[in-house]
Amino acid sequence: MTIGEALKSLRQSLGLTQAQMIKGSKITITHYSKMEKGQNRIFVDDLILILQLRGVSIANFFKKYFPTKYDMIIQEISQELNQAFYNNDVKKARNLKRQILADKHISTELKDRADLIINILNSGDDTASIKQAMHDFFNYQGWMNDDNAITILSNSIRKDNLNDITPLIMMLIRKYKKLNEQSLTRQRRLATVGINYLYILRKYFKIKKVF
Repeated sequence: MTIGEALKSLRQSLGLTQAQMIKGSKITITHYSKMEKGQNRIFVDDLILILQLRGVSIANFFKKYFPTKYDMIIQEISQELNQAFYNNDVKKARNLKRQILADKHISTELKDRADLIINILNSGDDTASIKQAMHDFFNYQGWMNDDNAITILSNSIRKDNLNDITPLIMMLIRKYKKLNEQSLTRQRRLATVGINYLYILRKYFKIKKVF
């Protein structure tokens, strides 16, 4: 895949036209169209600007469209961890956690997610994993623009910390009023925050309507 093809794929995943993709820049539609087709050279500054305007980090862009072998291994572990959760397989989740902890370079988010999933599968009695996850969460600068931080927040929602979590969720709601303008990855992560929050409210507080 070329950079131009990756830009086109990103644009389509965002549901944007070419004009919308470059909105806020001085790049012309004609020039951008040729960028996607590989007919015009793509300057680094232009690429970074386009991604910034659309709320996509250059690191995430390359990780998604040009993953290394290591990235693919991590993605597989992440998917297996999610599947263990859906299958209520705490033994599998623990095995994956050991695999995760053996890798010194793996992300904090994945370590926290493994702990939180095991916590949930064990009926959520371990408060230490929640405290650790929230500690890591507050280490993210600009957390509302970080998919990993949003995921940690989503997985940390419990009935005992709703007073602390609710203001953070309200901040996300105010920031992302136009959810359809975000990448599909961020849409899914934000939606998961809402689903988990509503689940706790309805399960423990019998609240049927929040907004």
